[in-house]
Amino acid sequence: MLSLDNNNMTCGIFLDLTKAFDTVNHEILIDKLEHYGIRGKALELFRSYLENRKQYTSLNNFNSNTKSITCGVPQGSVLGPLFFILFINDLPNCCSLGNVRIFADDTNIFFHANNIQEIINTG
Repeated sequence: MLSLDNNNMTCGIFLDLTKAFDTVNHEILIDKLEHYGIRGKALELFRSYLENRKQYTSLNNFNSNTKSITCGVPQGSVLGPLFFILFINDLPNCCSLGNVRIFADDTNIFFHANNIQEIINTG
């Protein structure tokens, strides 16, 4: 695809993270919340929101054993998407070669160069 502003080539990589909300490690998320300046009662409130969650499966009137949830943010909640975005907010810092754009669990990386061979060499 030709970049309209300066006639460069652009290559885009479009990622959709599978089960992204389910993979958020609670301890890493808490550390990141602290890094962003959340402390005290607010941090403890968020910690209690994530911890001590349990789940089980029910099928044909049979319930499995209860299992503690140590990863993931509650989907369908207001805080779930916010926690996920905070969790992956530093992802662009890991990719210095491309231009990274993040929206929820969709990540796009764009590479710009004078020609296709430069893009291949960059990637």
